[in-house]
Amino acid sequence: MVLLRSVLAAALLSASASADGVVGSAFGFASGTTGGGSAAAAAPADIKELKEWLTDSTPRVILIDKEFNFIGSEDTCTDCECCIPDSNTCGSKGQNAIKTDGSDWCGSYPTTKCTYDNAGIEGINVASDKSIVGVGSAGVIRGKGLRLVNGVTNIIIQNVHFTELNPQYIWGGDAITLDGTDKVWIDHVKVSKVGRQMIATGYKSSGGVTISNSEFDGQTSWSASCDGHHYWTVLGYGKGDKVTFANNYLHHTSGRSPKLEFNSHWHAYNNYWENNSGHAFDVGEGVNALIEGNVFSNVKTPMNPDSKPGLTFAASSNDTSSCTSALGRACVANKLTSSGTLSGSDESVLSSWPKGESGVKVMSIDNVPTYVKSNAGTGKIGNAGASGSASASVPAATSSATPSASASAHAKRHIGKRHH
Repeated sequence: MVLLRSVLAAALLSASASADGVVGSAFGFASGTTGGGSAAAAAPADIKELKEWLTDSTPRVILIDKEFNFIGSEDTCTDCECCIPDSNTCGSKGQNAIKTDGSDWCGSYPTTKCTYDNAGIEGINVASDKSIVGVGSAGVIRGKGLRLVNGVTNIIIQNVHFTELNPQYIWGGDAITLDGTDKVWIDHVKVSKVGRQMIATGYKSSGGVTISNSEFDGQTSWSASCDGHHYWTVLGYGKGDKVTFANNYLHHTSGRSPKLEFNSHWHAYNNYWENNSGHAFDVGEGVNALIEGNVFSNVKTPMNPDSKPGLTFAASSNDTSSCTSALGRACVANKLTSSGTLSGSDESVLSSWPKGESGVKVMSIDNVPTYVKSNAGTGKIGNAGASGSASASVPAATSSATPSASASAHAKRHIGKRHH
């Protein structure tokens, strides 16, 4: 009976709190993000009003209190041009690729006809000062993603499930895109059944971002790796990105979990990778990655080798004390079970770590799987609080976002190919 009362109380907290707006406060590199602030929370009537509220200049707390289904709202592309990439060796169980305007990604691959939903191809351009908050477990945006681009700032996305963006097709749609933005907190989000990236940054800088308590569900009937696992997961391609990636659950993926490039800083802690048939981290040139307190279970390749690897410090039981002088605390070792190896011991990552990552708390590694699986994703926001529990913390500091130029032509060429 006591347990039942606790469960009911947590459920009521989740529904009532998110109905009032954002739960908890942004931490990590997104510290200070307030979204729509004290604006009165309101739920749009339909997809038309949702789009209007997302794109206007008014600070808003937008409640996603039901499913907003964009499929069919921008017509269907019937018998359109697609190609069959060499990754698709399994026919209808694999992913073909949409031939997009201005891109030569398909190159000399064989062509084929395909039918897809236009709404999923490009997301809605969200304006500054917005909180987008799901109510209980009801908040779903189907068939459309969000784009935070061209200098927008101060945005919170919390407790929303993004799903069904042309999952059959590469280039079918990204759930959340960040390109030239600052102060973004993505929390308790779930992403499933997308054609391309679940979250993507770049090419311009995303100066202060936290992605936390979120679920990246790679289970799919159309797999680029032909094994029911989604390949395109998280892509970090922004020059000058500063990202805190914490308490997330990534499962049934096969690559890019995440793939990182260019002059960026990523702090990944207390995440749980499970059932990854390919690689998790792919750390390319220019990246500084601090990886600690994570658990990898049944992950074939936790760290993919790169021909020009970036700088990585992946804490092991032998070097956790190396963090003390730079961060004021010991790092927490990562744990691998039925998985490959996790490499990276470059202490220059620590000595050059930027200021501005406030309120970081790294829990004991033994608590990670249970905590993350019970807390990450939608409809769970009352389970343990938005920012989680912890045992070791990083001292607070002030934030400074770094603007950047667009990526090079070389980057634009190799962003598409699966082997990158």
